[in-house]
Amino acid sequence: MKIYIIDDDIDIVGALTASLEAAGYEVGSQYEEEDLVEKIGRFNPDLIILDVMFPGDPGAGFRMARTIRHQDRLSRIPIIMLSAVNREGDFLCKFSSRDIDEVYLPVTEFVEKPVDPAVLIAKIKKLTA
Repeated sequence: MKIYIIDDDIDIVGALTASLEAAGYEVGSQYEEEDLVEKIGRFNPDLIILDVMFPGDPGAGFRMARTIRHQDRLSRIPIIMLSAVNREGDFLCKFSSRDIDEVYLPVTEFVEKPVDPAVLIAKIKKLTA
């Protein structure tokens, strides 16, 4: 099973990678939006973990989720949006799984950071079963 992480925080990517690899997953990652579709397609993941906030654009993850969903070969890959948006207060409202929407927030699950690795792995198993 292959998991692809897109997050600008090297420490978070490292911690998630260690936890996921210990659970038997193959992990790929990138830290920016550059060549998003090409890199995801090359890795061919079973699930994507995507951050919301990136330097210079606190909503870049929303745009990336929409880009992924508009690619025929990537559109059915489950996306877990993992973010500290609600803690950081960069948005006027709070986000949760109730806000998942095919147009604005086309993800499969929304999980707040920090996340317990066991909780994340349980969600991954549920989404890839």
